[in-house]
Amino acid sequence: MSLGLVVVGEGHAAVLERGGRFRAVLGPGRHLVLPFADRVRARFDLGDQLLSAPPRPVEAGDGQEVHIGFEVVFAITDPRQAMYEIADPALAIEQLTRTALRQEAGLTTAERAVTAPEDLHRTVWTVLHDTTGRWGITTKELQLAVSPPAAPGTPSTAQEWY
Repeated sequence: MSLGLVVVGEGHAAVLERGGRFRAVLGPGRHLVLPFADRVRARFDLGDQLLSAPPRPVEAGDGQEVHIGFEVVFAITDPRQAMYEIADPALAIEQLTRTALRQEAGLTTAERAVTAPEDLHRTVWTVLHDTTGRWGITTKELQLAVSPPAAPGTPSTAQEWY
């Protein structure tokens, strides 16, 4: 960077700042910048990224617990928005998905969540797609893994093994 040359790899982008303010989004290739005045604030992979979250217990509307895990495939489409709208795209998507799942699972029964997960999927997909679009991110795929509550004789995740 001190030489005034920034190299951005294929399928990546870099957000350039001058004096702490947005200057440009650099695409793949070699770019000449002003040494000591410009700095690369962040680099983004523009390809598809997979976010996987293991099943966690979620309380359904009937008070029973179901385990819901998910996988989200997303891609950054606007590096400027992804840089300045949210701090960490993957973390923001994970938290948004978990929040939407908790909210929707709380409105249905555990049996319904296990037998008809497409209802949860439809609502969470809508929330994800609408919200991440404002962040410069495209959500491409969402897969849910919903499993029934633990049998009465087995300890749940809230209980400890002794």
